Amino acid sequence: MRANDRRAPDGVRRRLLQAALASAAVTAMPSARAQSAPLIEQPEGGFRFLPGSQVFAGGAVAREGFEIVHAVLRPWLPLEQGYALIERHLGVLGRPMRALCGMELRLPRQLSMEEFRAFNQPYVQRLIEWGLLVDGRNPVSRTNVAPAVEPPEVPSLHGFSYAVRSGAPITTFVMSGITEIGPGGPVAAGDTTVAGMREKMTFVIRAVTNRLRELGLTFRDASQVEVYLAETSDTVLSQVLMPAIEEPARRGVRWHFGRPPITGVEVELEARGVLREILLST
Repeated sequence: MRANDRRAPDGVRRRLLQAALASAAVTAMPSARAQSAPLIEQPEGGFRFLPGSQVFAGGAVAREGFEIVHAVLRPWLPLEQGYALIERHLGVLGRPMRALCGMELRLPRQLSMEEFRAFNQPYVQRLIEWGLLVDGRNPVSRTNVAPAVEPPEVPSLHGFSYAVRSGAPITTFVMSGITEIGPGGPVAAGDTTVAGMREKMTFVIRAVTNRLRELGLTFRDASQVEVYLAETSDTVLSQVLMPAIEEPARRGVRWHFGRPPITGVEVELEARGVLREILLST
């Protein structure tokens, strides 16, 4: 039986979940890979995706004849209510759950690595129940943020992305947010001075550049660049980030005053290329 069959019995679902969490224990946060991997087809969903861990995909690119749409919730909803909204929204559009290719979550606070692994367990179970895994691989990109101002009381859904049929003239895409966690741990760990933050930002920019290259893209293909940090100075944004992102710098960057989900990590960055962004009143 295929891993993405939503009719899989409980025993198969449990084994998938155990495998996912075992992988998550090693690769809890998206990071730059040493070499490119081929994009995997999600034909029913209308996109191709870059495999990552069992918790995060690296990114997704719309197939020909489709485009990726970005939806933002106002206000945020607790996760279970957010999941139900996604189901309703895709159902109204006549799109299958397998069209879902991106999720953006907001957390009450940063978590220890152990807490983050525990947090991922019901999330991965939900993806399995939706039948989203493709041969055991997760096609859904994800960004997690702990807002520094007015955080939610419980983990909540900020937004999501999905593919629809379209004659879009450009390539649309979404990717997981990337933090400054490198092979040896956080870059400039514990250093929130200007020099430390510049080092972190430089690492993250390079990692996102590499991720875009793996997707067959560059920053020039992005309609939105989003940065998440609460410790900053003018030079980190104006002298490090803006010169590096090429054309999107003209349109501006979305700065979210918050931190990545893991304690001790300060910077997260992502790029997205869409023609449509919708606001869903909840």
